Amino acid sequence: MSKKAVAIIGFVAVVCLAAATHSLAAEGKPAKAFSWPGYFTVATPNVGTGNHSIASAWTAEFTANTNVKARVMPAPNGYARAEWLANKQVDLSLYQASDYIEQLDAIEGFASKTAGPADSRTIYLSLVTAWGLMVRGDSPIKTIKDIGPQTKVVWYRGSSFIMTGIRALLATQGLTPEDVKLVEVGSYGANSKVIAEGRADVAYTSPLSDLNYEVDANPKGIRWLAIPSKEEDAKAYRAFKSFQAGYSILPVKDGVPSARGVRMSIAYQNYHVRGDENEEFVYHLVKWMDENYNLYKDKYVHAKLMSLNNFVEFLENDPVEPIHPGAIRYLKEKGLWKDKYERQNEFNLALSRKYNQGFQAAVKAAEENGLKVAPQEKKWVDFWKEYKEKHGLATSYGAVERPE
Repeated sequence: MSKKAVAIIGFVAVVCLAAATHSLAAEGKPAKAFSWPGYFTVATPNVGTGNHSIASAWTAEFTANTNVKARVMPAPNGYARAEWLANKQVDLSLYQASDYIEQLDAIEGFASKTAGPADSRTIYLSLVTAWGLMVRGDSPIKTIKDIGPQTKVVWYRGSSFIMTGIRALLATQGLTPEDVKLVEVGSYGANSKVIAEGRADVAYTSPLSDLNYEVDANPKGIRWLAIPSKEEDAKAYRAFKSFQAGYSILPVKDGVPSARGVRMSIAYQNYHVRGDENEEFVYHLVKWMDENYNLYKDKYVHAKLMSLNNFVEFLENDPVEPIHPGAIRYLKEKGLWKDKYERQNEFNLALSRKYNQGFQAAVKAAEENGLKVAPQEKKWVDFWKEYKEKHGLATSYGAVERPE
């Protein structure tokens, strides 16, 4: 064969390959096979929580199935989980709606440069978790109406949403944390254990947490205070919900036996990634989680809740968190993405950018005025509050009315 003929054949092959690659790209398909990263990291709440246990379950199966190391990193509190994600110390982090709302509002420990508002997107559901009001089995407190100034209330500053849950309880009785006896604790575990020990009267915690199975087994047992429905007590219900944006108030189906059937706050707890996370990685991870559900659903008592069906249920319940494009791509592929979800997502993305950009502008202005940006700095906290009032950010991110 002549050199000229070889050159022509080579040219035709290159053109055909280029055309095939272009065709694949035009169809939205990757031009080359996907390769997992060498490893990735997942931030969860403390050891002993349901979310840590389920993350340990599915990542173990993922590593065995793919030979890719997925490392679970328990964080001391919700502020650290947000900070680790924003600072690229982890690739996935656990959030629930209240975490995301309070981060966008930059309140409590989220009023910092490192844990404050940032661009994150949800990709998949971990647990559908109940959060309730726990008392010891022999407590004279039978309903939320028995809460008063003499009540010893557990106060855990390491979690903004646990403090918000307590504020919600107290609001039903026209009280604030300043009106009751606060029992301060330093960890999520202690938040429950002081109830079993009799050192406090009521705590806000989850009946799905491993540690609460232990607490439930104490000689006195535990009970849970029901949140009244709107029909039972409209005033108390509205007061509670005013602090619980993003939650549904429903009877509990899972968790310790003492909690089942009791009306509590129900939270969809999701994995988040940074907004600029690689779409291919997210798409393939969500696909793996769904297609390999049977590998991990029985590896932990509540692992069955980590399903695509429950993630779609989350989308149906007016989420406040924007969804990552990689997850949207998989949902579209499965025929599950609706116009309703698209409208919700566009709204949430625009709103989150507004709050995020407002916070960054406030930080810049504060530092130009010589203020130190940190949650414990009163001058900064006051500055931020005033800035929100002046720039249309005073309404909580979660309280903004969303499209139908």
